[in-house]
Amino acid sequence: MMLMLLTTVLGYELKTAVGTSVFIMTFTALTGSISHFAFGGAPDIVTLVLCVLFTLIWARIAAKFANKATPEVLNRATGIVLVALGIAVFAFSLIK
Repeated sequence: MMLMLLTTVLGYELKTAVGTSVFIMTFTALTGSISHFAFGGAPDIVTLVLCVLFTLIWARIAAKFANKATPEVLNRATGIVLVALGIAVFAFSLIK
């Protein structure tokens, strides 16, 4: 939703909107994880390391793609990814 607001309401270019959205989500995730750990929730170290590793790898790949792509291609790719994620969430909600 934040990405949609940044692009449609505030008129940000998609690259700037994605960067701003990720920057804001970093602090949201950080405060959530700190409070989770404060209440005694310990992460599985293997899962944590794998998440960090794959995030760094795929962020690098996505940055190379985004820097070479036109805004139209980025808009379409973002739309496709968001629709696919929506379908996956809906499908998993039906399974449970």
